[in-house]
Amino acid sequence: MRVFAMRPGIVGIRGVMSELYLCMNQEGIAHGTKKFSNECLFKERMEENHYNTYSSLTHTGFFLALSQQGKLRQGNRVGRHQACTHFLPRKPSSR
Repeated sequence: MRVFAMRPGIVGIRGVMSELYLCMNQEGIAHGTKKFSNECLFKERMEENHYNTYSSLTHTGFFLALSQQGKLRQGNRVGRHQACTHFLPRKPSSR
């Protein structure tokens, strides 16, 4: 996955291999799509613990989250302070 800036604090996320954009619908379900839209915009926030959270710009209060098994969780059923919404930022590779 590659995170790219759209404007300060707002990012898009795209799969490197699949070339699909990560989006979130009105039910809080994350999905991939070939066409970029407003549903593909996320607010990136660095939390106090130095992890990042990503919330939907279009659907307020919906967060990207992964279960312990690495499966996507429904974004409207998780909160900002839950560990499943915390992602450790990495420096981009020098490719």
